[in-house]
Amino acid sequence: MKNLIYILMIPLVLCACKIDDVDAPDSTFEGRLVDAGGAGIQLEQGASSARLKMEELSWSNTPLPLFLNLKQDGSFINNKLFPGNYKVTPVEGPFYPVVEKVVDIKGATKQDFTVIPYLNVEWAAEPVINADKKLSVSFKFTSNAAPEGLTKPNPLDYQLFISTNQYVGNNNWDNTAVGAVAPVTVDKEGQNITISSSVPMKYSTTYYVRVGVRVNDTYKKYNYTTIKTVMVP
Repeated sequence: MKNLIYILMIPLVLCACKIDDVDAPDSTFEGRLVDAGGAGIQLEQGASSARLKMEELSWSNTPLPLFLNLKQDGSFINNKLFPGNYKVTPVEGPFYPVVEKVVDIKGATKQDFTVIPYLNVEWAAEPVINADKKLSVSFKFTSNAAPEGLTKPNPLDYQLFISTNQYVGNNNWDNTAVGAVAPVTVDKEGQNITISSSVPMKYSTTYYVRVGVRVNDTYKKYNYTTIKTVMVP
């Protein structure tokens, strides 16, 4: 009886193997979020600053989305995608809403997305270690005009981010080294602003530093400066 059961099960096993015999996803999709000048958008590493929403249209008009994380320089890469036709949209970031692009992904596909950041945040001077060993930085911000039909949000606040990790940002920083966020108004646009750490920096330590400024929008994500390295002897 057992032998008969085993014999009857063989076709089922073979069918199951045949159904599962699907090629693994092997297509690569990479690119960057850039501003109008082609510079990468400064973000946080991971999903906390912005994401790339991807919807595969090959099999359905109402697909479940998958989300791709972004790197600090606005770049992204995923090398485990099924080939197909995707609707791709940068979402939840410190930039004005973006119109999606439809991208055919097969093999190695590259595609950049131009976004308009709410703010441009730039260094006004190099970070310095003061006599009291506290870190001081100077920066300035400017706003970008809203696309037609959208409203430009007002600036909200700014923060100094310090970390011993290169992935410094609002998701990775030493909140004991700085004070609370500082409110900021539109009249400060284009002016040099100075902010300092609340405690002295440790000797023989390398710090990674950046400044973020937010606007009062739905997501309240930071627009950032580039990252500076500060070595304390």
